[in-house]
Amino acid sequence: MRVQRTAAAVLFLLDASGSMGANHRMVLAKGIILSLLTDAYHSRDQVGLLAFRAAQTELLLPFTRSPQVAKRRLRGLAVGGKTPLGLGLKEAMVLLKRKALKDAQMKKMLVVVSDGKGNVALEYEDPYDEAMHYARLISKNSIQSVFVDTEENPCSFGYGPQIARTMGAKYISAETIRKQGVIELPF
Repeated sequence: MRVQRTAAAVLFLLDASGSMGANHRMVLAKGIILSLLTDAYHSRDQVGLLAFRAAQTELLLPFTRSPQVAKRRLRGLAVGGKTPLGLGLKEAMVLLKRKALKDAQMKKMLVVVSDGKGNVALEYEDPYDEAMHYARLISKNSIQSVFVDTEENPCSFGYGPQIARTMGAKYISAETIRKQGVIELPF
């Protein structure tokens, strides 16, 4: 039996770059988010959905209590282009800080779903340095977070675990999700 918790604002940050189309990563990513959206609905959370790809972010859904709208927007999301992970982390942090200003009592959570392989930077020379910079800022701003790594073999690059550690995020690999079938937000 689940214990009812206080409602939260949960922002899903989804990597929609070309690498997510490989090996059915986007199918996995969408499945994870759809599962978490259902959980968020039962907990009466507000959810937002931000995607990043091709050197830009797209706010697919401002914070809402309607997971049906989020599900529709998620299903229609296309993948392709480069991976501006640093930009995605930056924009997610800005959205959550704005939400905190509007409702300081509501818990905030960031759920990043990515393979962790940023390959384009907008403010730094190196995409990895830019992602790590914003990961540190997320940690400094005490934003509770989860990093869901869709990399098939996390040992191949290992960026996901490094970014999660820097963010202070709970790290969950795709393999763990496949074995367990479900994940829960750590509130």
